[in-house]
Amino acid sequence: MDPYINNDLKDIENAVKEFCSRELDQDQLHKLEDEHRYPRELFEKIGELGFIGVGFSEDIGGSGYGALGHVIAVKEFCRCLPGMGMALSLGYIPGFVVDIYGSPEQREKYVRPMIEGRYISAISVTEPDSGSDLISLKTRMEDRGDRYVVNGSKVFTTNAGYADFYALLAKDEDRQSIMIVDRELIEKNGPGRFEINDLGRKMGINTTTSGELVFSDFEIPKENVLGQRGKGLRMVLDGFELGRIVIAAQAFGSMLYGYEKTVDYARKRKQFGQPIIRFQSVEHDLVDMYVEIEKCRNLLYKAAWLYDNGDPESKKYSSLVKLAIPECAIRVLNRTIDILGGYGYMRDQGLEGALRDIRITSIYEGTSNIQKNTLSRMIF
Repeated sequence: MDPYINNDLKDIENAVKEFCSRELDQDQLHKLEDEHRYPRELFEKIGELGFIGVGFSEDIGGSGYGALGHVIAVKEFCRCLPGMGMALSLGYIPGFVVDIYGSPEQREKYVRPMIEGRYISAISVTEPDSGSDLISLKTRMEDRGDRYVVNGSKVFTTNAGYADFYALLAKDEDRQSIMIVDRELIEKNGPGRFEINDLGRKMGINTTTSGELVFSDFEIPKENVLGQRGKGLRMVLDGFELGRIVIAAQAFGSMLYGYEKTVDYARKRKQFGQPIIRFQSVEHDLVDMYVEIEKCRNLLYKAAWLYDNGDPESKKYSSLVKLAIPECAIRVLNRTIDILGGYGYMRDQGLEGALRDIRITSIYEGTSNIQKNTLSRMIF
């Protein structure tokens, strides 16, 4: 019995698992990857069924199960099919900062339809010359009385082009602020003021876009400022705290996918007259994977529990799981491919795609080295 997962969360886990076994298809994933297209229809379905909302508060249409709810749902999506599970959860992870800091009106306008599967979210932070160094960003917002005028560019914006709203971090005098940019505002500004460039295919998660956003005298009304003006950096980091836990859940679910697939293969695959699971080298590899999975499971659930209970240790554990679980998942999936040999290298087995997809989990929302920097300050 898991001390962190109550019966309600277990029911959610089973419901998501049943949905995934029925709706998530590897051939469909490959088709979407080849077409570089987002699974919007599936995103709408998980919204209608309440799976997006399990971790959001009840006042905005969610189920109120917090970070643990998010972790359970995302873990099961990725446990069934990592590439699809990552794409689906990336439709709403960027919206965390709007949910945490948005006014009641902003949350109703953007977060509720996102929870219902009608809106896809994005967050634009990274710039060509400033990745992890958020202090040095160059996209500027100028106060023009009743509005701000924004000039600059962003890169690696996940969901660029089809997102219904963006949380944009910009330089506000000597500080940073976040503003919400939506489709209505883009249309109101007209052509020439907002440009999107798809950066093309990536190593993985090719059902999502990674785009460049270019702002040229783009006008944003002051009511679109998120939270307190000048506190944008703090808001981004707070959104990342929850985001990092949920991204770790993506990696953890992908570990389970690889491990369970490999155990099944090792039981069926025969060499020298017996299933290869009876070979000690294979047994030991699988035991090592099992141990890593159990360590990651307990670390992940503890991080989510600390976040939900407002424990100060949550910030440390958010970085801890973001560092440890993605790197562990990469190692585990590499070993699963070794056990399947040539079959593991083939696209139709799914393992090579899972490895390519989860590789990004050690990079986005803070690289592994950034997590080490954060942890060293907290620990020492």
